[in-house]
Amino acid sequence: MKKAIFCIVLGLVWFSVVPCSAFDGAFTLKTKNATLSINKKGILEIVQNGSKSVIARTPIDDLWKIGLINNSDNKEYYISPLKTYSISSGVDAICFEINALLVGDKSVEVDANFIISLKDDAFCFSGWLKCNSDEWLFKELEYPRLTEIMPGEKKNKSIFWPAGLGEYIKNSEKFGDENLWYPSVQGTCMPWFSINYEDAGLYVGCHDSLQATKKLNLSYVKSDKMFRTSITTPLYRTKYKIPDVMVKLYKGQWYNAARFYRNWYDMHFKPFSAPGWVTNNSGWLLAILKQQNEEVIWNYRDIDKLCNIAQQFNLGTIGLFGWAAGGHDHLYPNFPPDNLMGGREELKKAIKRAHKRGIKIILYANAKIMDTSTDFYRLNGIETILLDKNMRPDIQFYIKQKNATPVIFAQACNGSELWRKTMIDLGIQAVNLGADGILYDQLGVLKPDLCFSKSHDHSPGESDADFRQILLSEVNRKVKAVNPDFIVMTESSTDVNIQSVDYFHGCGIGTAEWRKEFPELFRYTFPELVTTQRNANPMLTKTEANFAAVYGMRHEIEIRYPGDKKYVLNNEVTNEDYTNVVDPPNLEMLKQFTAEESAAYVNSLIEFQNEHADFFRKGRFIDQEGIAIKGDNIVAKGFLNGEKLGVVVWNKNLEDEKDFQISVDGYQLINAFEIGSGKVDALTAIKANSIRLLVYHREIY
Repeated sequence: MKKAIFCIVLGLVWFSVVPCSAFDGAFTLKTKNATLSINKKGILEIVQNGSKSVIARTPIDDLWKIGLINNSDNKEYYISPLKTYSISSGVDAICFEINALLVGDKSVEVDANFIISLKDDAFCFSGWLKCNSDEWLFKELEYPRLTEIMPGEKKNKSIFWPAGLGEYIKNSEKFGDENLWYPSVQGTCMPWFSINYEDAGLYVGCHDSLQATKKLNLSYVKSDKMFRTSITTPLYRTKYKIPDVMVKLYKGQWYNAARFYRNWYDMHFKPFSAPGWVTNNSGWLLAILKQQNEEVIWNYRDIDKLCNIAQQFNLGTIGLFGWAAGGHDHLYPNFPPDNLMGGREELKKAIKRAHKRGIKIILYANAKIMDTSTDFYRLNGIETILLDKNMRPDIQFYIKQKNATPVIFAQACNGSELWRKTMIDLGIQAVNLGADGILYDQLGVLKPDLCFSKSHDHSPGESDADFRQILLSEVNRKVKAVNPDFIVMTESSTDVNIQSVDYFHGCGIGTAEWRKEFPELFRYTFPELVTTQRNANPMLTKTEANFAAVYGMRHEIEIRYPGDKKYVLNNEVTNEDYTNVVDPPNLEMLKQFTAEESAAYVNSLIEFQNEHADFFRKGRFIDQEGIAIKGDNIVAKGFLNGEKLGVVVWNKNLEDEKDFQISVDGYQLINAFEIGSGKVDALTAIKANSIRLLVYHREIY
């Protein structure tokens, strides 16, 4: 293999190269739909086969960037390739090799290979790094960097972007510059995206069997009418095996990109198998018993009243937040039962009474933050907190009442054995109290910040993302040994925590009805997902309830403040009850519908879903694949169960009934049902803001 020594001086850039004839001829790799080549000018191009259309172009100068840290002075340096290379090719692979880097007057001996190969009919970018000097660390790697992506000839491209449960941006001109940290709801649920054009798309995805922390960037440069993308991985180590990043040109719709990722995923991971009661669950009532200012809204005996409300809505689960002595967002991680609300034994009795009524109880815990006013922080903080590179804690604050002093929290690191034990103890406590599950908040929400503590189970500079899953696995093993039907929940979902979480509390993009949100992206890729929608109101509008049903989410109402309690018990809504509240519910919505009116529709909708559980509860979400629907503001989503397919058709128009046309490839229509009407004529107009279930059977040829 030909070798090159790259020497780089910051400010003044120069290089020395072992003589070679690197670009005497082009280097070429070819998939079914595209060809990747590196020409004599050092330009990497991906061209669609059968045409001259360039899908992506990148000067090799820009293909990667390495960040270095000098251990003696902690200064950081970023090094990019220069214009002359020794490059070699083998069977279905192109390899670049680096043996040394020069920073200032210091030579850094490294062994680095950047490899582009063919794998799974895609272009695979991989390699490895090794620093041979104790004086230096690799800080981060940015690779691959594709600087000019311009698929298709049409002006606008559509982007399927994995923020939250997913986004769909129809017009590339409106995309901008986006960065997503994986894995987190503040970033990305899955480390892949797709740019679609005409009848094809370009897939870029990280196929990392370690599911390590990384940042995805995609930007649209309006002046150049093209995209740029890069994958950045924080390192803080001397050796690193670069996981595969796949770039694939495919024909057809975005479903092909989703299946490509899922096929790889299934070779390495398996989604968690939840107890049957989770699959059949209709949703939950989230209730804060005691607020941050220690105001008691509901005592433990009032759990009976919450059961009444849950049954009124036909919700099968109650999530108890603020159930412990400190109240919600206060005194974490201290979660003892509160004597002011009735004490431990009264809580256990209330849970038993809920069970007799067929209602499950979930207890809240926060697995990422600790109150800095607690003895736990004072005595154990240095062992459990996340420390930045300056050895300072990550400080956050949460405030619920405008006239209250903010409660200050430090972020915890799940790489701390003591913190994980504390969280596991809370899970065991929940089992012993008779609860049906525990929710560890924020494990799926917060982005994986790096921790530089030297006393944790990770190397300084790594994130605690891996240890979040270790915690969840340890909790599952211990609590399910006591009660196999006990579940672990967290807020928001990613393709990482879906391996260790039974049930998700919806959070972030895609869990409510908005314009560009596209929950189809995650729901299609991972139809096993059982998640609630997100609804911060003590009622559900018909629109939000229908949204959850159509996308296969479980329903939610939230009772968080004394004003919410007045609404659900007495239909009272006054602005004065919320003047001191930081995040009130939608008061106009509450004034428009009584709790009874909201509950009546949600109850009937859930009953309808239960009657057709083969689709709504047990069907595999297939979005609109193979389904063609026409109609003004009409949505149709499919749920596959064996030979049968249920298509839920929703007329989103709020005032007018609408006609529609539908066809399903390979299936024959056999029945149609509506709420409260039983069987109906399948293809008649649908009433305003209503849903209809069409049942199909696979055609036999």
